[in-house]
Amino acid sequence: MKAWGDIINHITKSLKTILWRKHARVEAESDNISESDLEDVLRREFTLVEHYPDDPYGESVLVLVFIGGQPMHVVLSPREEFCYLVTVYVPDSGKMEWNLYRKGGEGGMKEYSCRCGGST
Repeated sequence: MKAWGDIINHITKSLKTILWRKHARVEAESDNISESDLEDVLRREFTLVEHYPDDPYGESVLVLVFIGGQPMHVVLSPREEFCYLVTVYVPDSGKMEWNLYRKGGEGGMKEYSCRCGGST
């Protein structure tokens, strides 16, 4: 099992090239989110919410980003040379848990948010 920091690094590297799935384009358009805005936000900062290493279509992750102050869930499938953007949606605020901390290591509670600075 990968450490969360390693997963975040893998995602960050894969975001240099983002390939949009058709479903993601439709969902982004229905929520009035531009592709460039979402890509910029993903490359700048995201919070890793869930990791699905055994997804039948390949490893995938659920991340949280904010666009214009609005939370957005994004499902990504990071690969070595690129990242599939599988879907994007506004989370149901009644079901969303804002506890974005994961227990781990000797340091107790650790935040797994990624602030990605510019190009690497």
